[in-house]
Amino acid sequence: MIGPFELLLGLVKLAVLVLGGAVSVMAYRAYLRTKIEGLQYFSAGLLVITLGMFLAGVLHHVLGVSSVVGLFIESLLFCVGFLIMIFALYRR
Repeated sequence: MIGPFELLLGLVKLAVLVLGGAVSVMAYRAYLRTKIEGLQYFSAGLLVITLGMFLAGVLHHVLGVSSVVGLFIESLLFCVGFLIMIFALYRR
């Protein structure tokens, strides 16, 4: 049985997926307009972070993976996403 908090958490995770995906698409479209290469990588990094957050919830609540493993995967994908974004900002 899904309680109200779990339902609310699922809705918030879905909202983050939609909003993060929208910002990623907007950043990629800005790259296509301006051809500023950093925007391409920035968009990819943000998408990795967004998917990492969503994937942790799916792994835990849908596939039954432990919270610790889900949080580890989420944190790992956050680190990868931030590294991509740092690369985008310092690339010349």
